[in-house]
Amino acid sequence: MKKPLLRRSLAAGIGLGLGVILTTQLGVFWLQTHDAGALPIVMVLAIGAVAAVLLALAGLYASRTSTVVDTRALTAWLDEIDLADEASAPERPNADASRVDAALIASVQGLVLRSHQYREKLLVRHQRVQRLLRNVSDMLYHADRDGRITWVTDTVQDMLGYTPAELEGRPLRDLLANPDADLDKLTLSAQLSRHPTRCFRRDGSVAWMLISSRRIDDGDGQAIGSEGVCRDGTRLIETQQALNQEKERAQVTLSSIGDGVITTNARGDVDYLNPRAEQMLGISAAAALTLPFDTLCNFVDTARNVAVNGLVRDCIAAGEMREWDEDLTLYDRAPRSTGHAVKVTVAPIRDLDKAVVGAVIVLHDVSRLHQISREMTYQANHDMLTGLPNRRAFEKMLAGFLTDAGDRSTHHALCYLDLDQFKLVNDSCGHNAGDEMLRQLTAQLASRLRANDTLARLGGDEFGVVMRNLSLTDAKAKAETLRAEIDSFRFRWERKLFRLSASIGIAAIDGNEISATELLRRADTACYLAKEKGRNQVHIYRGDSDETLTRHGDMHRMQLISEALDNDGFVLYAQVMQPLKTDINPRIGVELLLRMRGDLGEIVSPQNFLLTAERYNAASRIDRWVLRRALTLITEARPRHGGIEHYSINISGQSITDEHFVDYAIELIQSSAVDPRVLVFEITETTAVTNTGRASELMRSLRALGCRFSLDDFGSGLSSFSYLKYLPSDFIKIDGKLVSRILDEPVERAIVEAINQVGQAMGLMTVAEHVESLALLDALEAIGVDYAQGYHVARPVPFEQLVDYLDSQPAIQSAN
Repeated sequence: MKKPLLRRSLAAGIGLGLGVILTTQLGVFWLQTHDAGALPIVMVLAIGAVAAVLLALAGLYASRTSTVVDTRALTAWLDEIDLADEASAPERPNADASRVDAALIASVQGLVLRSHQYREKLLVRHQRVQRLLRNVSDMLYHADRDGRITWVTDTVQDMLGYTPAELEGRPLRDLLANPDADLDKLTLSAQLSRHPTRCFRRDGSVAWMLISSRRIDDGDGQAIGSEGVCRDGTRLIETQQALNQEKERAQVTLSSIGDGVITTNARGDVDYLNPRAEQMLGISAAAALTLPFDTLCNFVDTARNVAVNGLVRDCIAAGEMREWDEDLTLYDRAPRSTGHAVKVTVAPIRDLDKAVVGAVIVLHDVSRLHQISREMTYQANHDMLTGLPNRRAFEKMLAGFLTDAGDRSTHHALCYLDLDQFKLVNDSCGHNAGDEMLRQLTAQLASRLRANDTLARLGGDEFGVVMRNLSLTDAKAKAETLRAEIDSFRFRWERKLFRLSASIGIAAIDGNEISATELLRRADTACYLAKEKGRNQVHIYRGDSDETLTRHGDMHRMQLISEALDNDGFVLYAQVMQPLKTDINPRIGVELLLRMRGDLGEIVSPQNFLLTAERYNAASRIDRWVLRRALTLITEARPRHGGIEHYSINISGQSITDEHFVDYAIELIQSSAVDPRVLVFEITETTAVTNTGRASELMRSLRALGCRFSLDDFGSGLSSFSYLKYLPSDFIKIDGKLVSRILDEPVERAIVEAINQVGQAMGLMTVAEHVESLALLDALEAIGVDYAQGYHVARPVPFEQLVDYLDSQPAIQSAN
């Protein structure tokens, strides 16, 4: 019994050994000719195991019939078999010669044949899988139970930049940007699931991967690894994130904007409302869904007070955006309980095929805008202090009154009322007191007017009154009543009692075709004349009166003066002052004289505009222009003016009282290239005496720079000598009226001689004006006057022509 058992065991071992040899050859062949992979290796091992079992069974079978088995020949034959090349198989051993069972040899040979067949099938399947893997852009991977990558497809290089060899054996965790959150999802789930996962590329950047993975279990249900399919989802996920952000931004925007936004489907049924639309309609979005738009929104044309329907229907039918220019009133669902003034815009919504699939409606609430507009309109047409119409609104009213008077031949009257001494209240108690006084006074005036009369505040302390259907005579009587009312008005502020008066001008509103501006100008002129006559009076405008014509002339001249100041319309002339003592002072002096260009370019004498400028407080502005222009001209001409000792510039009384003029003049002189010692400022004796303190301050400030001063028209006053010691001057210009009569009037000659002697005794230079003849020049030279100025000496010429003029005058050349 022991020998047969031994033979059978030996036969089975030989069979298993042959199976192992066969499996090894097959495995080596596969690894040499194909890529490594879990599935192909498992298939090879399976084929080898089957072959080993079959060979073992064949050995057992042979052991029953053969008592002695020589395995050396069989083993050598199996070693020479090449599974990769069926055609080169070795010759089958002789069973009798090798004492090997023929059945065993046949079984082995059949097994080898089947192995070749399986190899061919496996090769075909492997090639098919390889083609599929090459054509698929997704990446496949396999990891063991420790999470290390054991196999990965070549597409990993395109996705992450790694080669398969770089990743095999590497922990899957190393590739995950957030391994704590993602690793368990990829390796522990038994069911195939998809996870958006952030992975590191080889260059360190992060890519989004869509990974479908599952756990791999053995036959006992124990985890032996995991596998998965990866798709590059970077663009998809980033696009989705961008869309989500845009959606969120749109939602936040729609929730935040002040306009109501509603969308509908193609039938006009509501499918969206933003929060503002909910507020405007008084309904929640949930309750509004699927309701027809016309049922939801109740529009009324504000101007015509008629219902408006079909806005969405018309837009969808036309396929075009519709915008309503007229204002509509939107009432909420409770009819006419709450209204919003809205601007409505309806636009179609289209799909990718350009078909209209709905509409979007924007409701722009303009209720607040209308309220602001009404407030601004009121403020633009009313005085905020008194609540009366302002000048702008009053002029519009006047245009209507003028039209009414022209169409119906009716007569109205315009009163222009100017309060006298109102500035005293502001200066004494402040503007709060002045404002309160105006409020009280306007309320009292309004109570004295008829219901159809109009009272307006034109500005400051000026008011306008339109008296309807009154003749000038009746209007004057009514104006006298207003004047008396103001005269009796008393205003008390902090223990101070004030009284006012008013000057009133009246102009007729009749059929004459004039503008509202001209009508106001006429009433203003009449008011001005009332002030000129002593204030607290009423004056009616008469276009042909001397006073009116004078006033119109002043207005025209003031217009010319303003234009000349703005556009350099003034011109500086120069007149020579000839020295009469050439041995002491051989150089001439020059006085700068102001001229103005008229409407036609003609030169206008200062006598025709300076008085008007002083009357309307424009003289100081003119002085500033003269000083600025004079410094420019002197700077340019100084190299050619070597024979000129000084330049005289006139200063008006308004500049002397202007507290800012001194600083302006000092800054201008210091910033120029002119030597201050050549500048002589002339002020009239009357101005200096009237404003002694201000004149002395001005003189001292400018003399500190090196400038000099001259007292003009000296001798025209009564107290000239007594003021000389208080006024630090350098020249005395003797009044021309005295000078012109010294040949005929001994008294006038004595006065001139006295002025000359006193002036020279005080160290002052004397200048005689209005020297019109040679005899007069000789008489002045005999008296001992230092300079002579007049037409006999030299006529005024434009400053730019001064050099040429000097060269052409022999008398001046000899003096020079």
